[in-house]
Amino acid sequence: MATRREFVKSGCLVCLGGVAGIGTLLEACSPKMLPILQLAAQNVPVLKVSADKFIVEKTNLLIVRSADLEHEILLVKKNEGGYQALYLQCTHEGLSLTPTSSQIYCTAHGSAFDFEGNVLIEPALKPLKKFKTELVNEEIVIHLI
Repeated sequence: MATRREFVKSGCLVCLGGVAGIGTLLEACSPKMLPILQLAAQNVPVLKVSADKFIVEKTNLLIVRSADLEHEILLVKKNEGGYQALYLQCTHEGLSLTPTSSQIYCTAHGSAFDFEGNVLIEPALKPLKKFKTELVNEEIVIHLI
């Protein structure tokens, strides 16, 4: 049978091990911040983003904020070429979505989407709204209508 001192000592070692490991656990759970491009209100049916922005930011994902829109757009550079623009509004209850380097998710009810806009985890049932994109003179044009 362990003495009181041995019991307290072993309990403290377990606590220290848990505290040391929690930092790594929390870091793994926190999403990596994606680059954000802020656009001023333009009152036009298109948004334009320089294609070089993906090279500068060293990413395939770029968040586009526009004063013209209630929610952000996730601009995805596809591996096979081309771009995809996804409206970051949850199709479950219309709340804003949070994109990470691995998926898009709703912090309110747990819905998750892939980078094609397809539902991975319910309660959302419909895919995300997509905007048509095209590359014109090294600018990605996002057609809002």
